[in-house]
Amino acid sequence: MAPRSGVAVEGLTVTVGIVTWRRPEFLRETLEHLSRQRVPVEQVLVVVAADDPGAAVVDSLGWVTKLESTEVGGHRTRARNEALLHASSEIIAFLDDDAYPRADWSANLKAAFADPTVAAVAGRTCDGLPGEEHRGVDAVGQLRSDGELTGNFAADTRRVIDVEHGIGANMAFRRSVLADLGGMRDDFPGTALREETDLFLRVRATGGRVVFAPDVIVDHVGAPHMSGRRFDWRYMFWARHNHVLLLARNYGLASPLLRRWLVLNVREIVRLPGPGGPLRRLIRGGLGFGALLAGLATSLPKARVGPRDPRRVDSVGKHITAALTSTSTAP
Repeated sequence: MAPRSGVAVEGLTVTVGIVTWRRPEFLRETLEHLSRQRVPVEQVLVVVAADDPGAAVVDSLGWVTKLESTEVGGHRTRARNEALLHASSEIIAFLDDDAYPRADWSANLKAAFADPTVAAVAGRTCDGLPGEEHRGVDAVGQLRSDGELTGNFAADTRRVIDVEHGIGANMAFRRSVLADLGGMRDDFPGTALREETDLFLRVRATGGRVVFAPDVIVDHVGAPHMSGRRFDWRYMFWARHNHVLLLARNYGLASPLLRRWLVLNVREIVRLPGPGGPLRRLIRGGLGFGALLAGLATSLPKARVGPRDPRRVDSVGKHITAALTSTSTAP
């Protein structure tokens, strides 16, 4: 189908960056879907570790650029920053290697960015769950007053709406915005949860407009993780830990937002909800408190009393800014 906006998409160029980690069959399917776009993208970059079987998939396709590095294996954010150093287009999009873009994905993405006020786009990410298109249509991509995030990125809002954050499996940014920010912060540890949320919040902190475009659709098939289950205790530990870091750095250690979220989580942990016997619940509670305390410890040297400058000005950030500023965009 044609983009609902009806806006012409000529003149905008798109680079797609894909990070892969030992899931070659999913990577191949994602690239196959990209090859069938009604409006082709101008550049596709795949960041892969040297010993990853996904490298052979990329080598078999002449239209995909392989970025091979010994430093990115299993480190999604660092790999995405590597893609920024080689991107040549005005719009830089990221897809997970298990997120299959529908045929009008690129056309609708370009249509969304045809509005010059848009700095970043969060696309619709469908998980194939019954009724997901109707769930949370009024609460997509919000940061609530208690510090909690809403997702609902599979919802069909039927129109482009303003949001506060998006999903890393299907997101895109103006090149100039990423140059100003110095790329992504790559120090969210563990499973790197909240790294994409951090980027969207930083876009908004510099005055950029973030929108959810429900026609920029991928089908997210949820490939298995290389280590651990998708929502195991390791995942939950880093979810809390990194959320503390997210709020502390973007809003400050003295932020009411951080305080409310900590109180909310302490209450949840004390109630010890969930399945299992007393010992299992006690262990879960200990991990919860440990995550909060570890998150605060990690935040102390990285945060301020008030919000921190959203721009990354360390050597890596300056390198990314220089690359995005000096490299000509694709014709």
